[in-house]
Amino acid sequence: MASTVQYTVAVREERLQLLDLVAEMAAAEEQAWLAQEREEHLGLRAGKLAAARRATREKLTEEREAGRLAGSRDWLLVPGVRAELAARGWDRDWPPIPRGALAAGRRWGTDPGRYEAQHDVGETRFLGRLGLRLPQEIGERLQRACYWHNAEIEKQLQDWADEWGDGPEVIMRESVREFGGVTELAGMAAGLAAMHTPTADELTRRAELRAQVVTTGDILRAALDHTLDAAPERARREQTRLRRAAAKAEQDAVYAQRRHQEAKEEQAKVEAEGKGKEVEKAEKAAGHWAKMITRYRFEAERLAAQADQVRGLITELKASRTART
Repeated sequence: MASTVQYTVAVREERLQLLDLVAEMAAAEEQAWLAQEREEHLGLRAGKLAAARRATREKLTEEREAGRLAGSRDWLLVPGVRAELAARGWDRDWPPIPRGALAAGRRWGTDPGRYEAQHDVGETRFLGRLGLRLPQEIGERLQRACYWHNAEIEKQLQDWADEWGDGPEVIMRESVREFGGVTELAGMAAGLAAMHTPTADELTRRAELRAQVVTTGDILRAALDHTLDAAPERARREQTRLRRAAAKAEQDAVYAQRRHQEAKEEQAKVEAEGKGKEVEKAEKAAGHWAKMITRYRFEAERLAAQADQVRGLITELKASRTART
């Protein structure tokens, strides 16, 4: 990603852990793809090699943008962000955000109840922190979409606040947060606020407006869900690749075993015939194929173990999806 927009979003720890496992698997998948591409570079020199490498880099970018390859968490989430924006009708051009309009912290007008609903006995469920970098185009589109979607809603909420002010519960909560308890002044202000309370209809209108506010965090958490929902298919594809690679390594080990046996037989033959120079050559061949047997068997075991890990990941992903739905 040449130019990016950085985000940090609070997510559930178990979702972040699953994403890390999927990212590790996807990185291995991408490395295997690159290794296969680079095999075609063998024998090339100078300008031809440079051109081949450039073509591979361009092809890798295309594969990443299409979502077929993902060497990092960032690229894994890009299709999910696009999918969520498209589902909302937001995957389009938006006007620039007015200078100075964005500020750090919780979006103005966001219902505190939204965050309270994500807590268990006073402790947030979003203990994980997902940091990611999105390509400039999609990263800015996400910011602009959320800003312009919320702009009119926030204006109406500000008008509502100007009319009715903060309720007594807000005043006391802010006093507790700032001073560790409800001060005398906060208590008086809360009492005055209680004398000017909005009607039930007005409270309903505010709740409906707050429910319409969408933050970039909301979109990114939804994108994470899209990513993990699509991950089993990616994992099954990688499991198939690993199993085939393990089977190929087993075949190579069998071939090496046969060549080792032939080399040992040749060694015994030339030793019996007293051909000194041929004996040394046969010994080297036998030693070479013995090493290859070990190498291929180790590779087969390693790939088979990775395939088993991916199978376990598929099970985790399916269980996670079932639990969420």
